[in-house]
Amino acid sequence: MKNINRDDLLYLAGLIDGDGSIIAQIVRRSDYVYKFQIRSALQITQLKKRRHFLEHIREIIGYGSIRDRGNISDYVLTETRCVYSFLKQLSPFLRMKKKQANLLLRIIEQLPSSKNSALLFVELCRISDHVAQLNDSTKREITAEVVAKELQELKII
Repeated sequence: MKNINRDDLLYLAGLIDGDGSIIAQIVRRSDYVYKFQIRSALQITQLKKRRHFLEHIREIIGYGSIRDRGNISDYVLTETRCVYSFLKQLSPFLRMKKKQANLLLRIIEQLPSSKNSALLFVELCRISDHVAQLNDSTKREITAEVVAKELQELKII
């Protein structure tokens, strides 16, 4: 990912603090060793009539996609290495979502080591739950507790 200039980082930090989400989501993945994946994402939402702002953001960042749903458009960045690189540059300028950014960076940094430790993976799922809590998430169905229970049933932990 390219380096983003300071003025753009300041602009993006304000936008993400207000209209953005920093997400750590646990999803089922039958092809994964632990049967779950922690997916990282960054999302900025605007009314569809302001989609051009999101297109400009995609140009600044250099990655991501824009999807429309009804009268809303979302810029979404999901590629883990891009999320990590972008948050490393952005986090010093965040205020409201700084904690979510730092927690997600920690998850991404430790995720490779969790391939050798189910207990570490569950701990990273707990951190993911914390990110969701900071985001006031109400629809979260798969939590660290669910992961731990299923891994115990599979005798992985």
